[in-house]
Amino acid sequence: MILLLFLSSLNAQNSYLTPWRKGYLDIHFISTGRGNASFILMPDGTTMLIDAGDLNQDSERLTPRVPDSSKTPGQWIADYIQQFHPRKKQAVLDYVLITHYHDDHIGTFLPLSETDGGGGYKLSGITEVGSIVPINKLIDSGDDFRPMVEKDDSFFVNQIKEYRNFILIQEKTEGLLYEKFKVGSFSQIRLKNDPEAFPEFVVKNLFSNGVIAAVADSSIAIRKFKAGDRPPENDLSSGIRISYGPFDFYTGGDIPGIGHTGTPDTESLESLAAPVIGNVDVATLNHHGNRNSQNEFYVRTLQPRVWIGQSWSIRHPGEEVLRRIMSHHVYPGERDLFANALHPVNERYLGEHMVNHYKSTNGHIVVRVYPGGKRYDVFILNDLSAERFVKASYSYRSK
Repeated sequence: MILLLFLSSLNAQNSYLTPWRKGYLDIHFISTGRGNASFILMPDGTTMLIDAGDLNQDSERLTPRVPDSSKTPGQWIADYIQQFHPRKKQAVLDYVLITHYHDDHIGTFLPLSETDGGGGYKLSGITEVGSIVPINKLIDSGDDFRPMVEKDDSFFVNQIKEYRNFILIQEKTEGLLYEKFKVGSFSQIRLKNDPEAFPEFVVKNLFSNGVIAAVADSSIAIRKFKAGDRPPENDLSSGIRISYGPFDFYTGGDIPGIGHTGTPDTESLESLAAPVIGNVDVATLNHHGNRNSQNEFYVRTLQPRVWIGQSWSIRHPGEEVLRRIMSHHVYPGERDLFANALHPVNERYLGEHMVNHYKSTNGHIVVRVYPGGKRYDVFILNDLSAERFVKASYSYRSK
């Protein structure tokens, strides 16, 4: 049965992922070696990109750029979207969601960075993607607490300035619509082409800026921060849950769950948000699996069958994070782990026993949910070639 499912998702040459078709939910975790980017094709063809990072540096602490350095990460992300988007070179993004404003999620804007053709904004990460693939609507967390933080961080000031400049120019010249993330909303991100055909598909906005939605409805349950607070940028990340029938997927930027002493923080964003996230089938690792993430209460609450690590650094993941998410003392049952990249030094440090928990440690990762949401496959695509052929496939049933 698994073999038949595998073959049915490949073309006649058994080399390439078959194109998305109506009824599929495809979630692509794009591997560039320099930050996060997730491209989503919803069941009716509505499209969304979550983040588009570009660290704009080379370091022995980072995994290699992939597939190579002939293009920037933003250009490679756009190239990937155009390969898998139903409209190919005429691709348009219905939504872009920026979880927070760190460079591995939006890009790095430096004085010497290239500018767009009109010289209006710096090109990196999301601004470069947006200069190639038109964006209809961009959603982010706004600037509620950033003025307090910006006073102490000139680099962050410039990041926000350049990013906001991109939005303003795109609004004027390309018709981009900008909205602040609406916590608790079931409709800010919705199907645009044929919603009536998929009533079982819904995206819920879970949290942003430390504001967390209630479990059962769209009301607000918790406000972690108050006016005048200076929370870290990671704590201000936005998170969503995508549900398609019985299938549930969660992603939430870089929220933390472990305190400064290395112990679980019961007042962390992970701990406070876990109940509204709930039990899911697939979850991304918060903060790329860094050591301050995936606390025990959070992991026990979500209990995903599949963990996705959007990783590219020597710090991704921490050993203790792996121990928590793979522990049957924390939650029972099988679970599989996938990563965009695992740094060779960290791989040696973790050791064979820990690394063997991974089904795959390199490549683009595609979660394809089939019509109705009862089953899904995980495909690993070669990230060392722009052809991006399938290397492996794994089949699952939703909870």
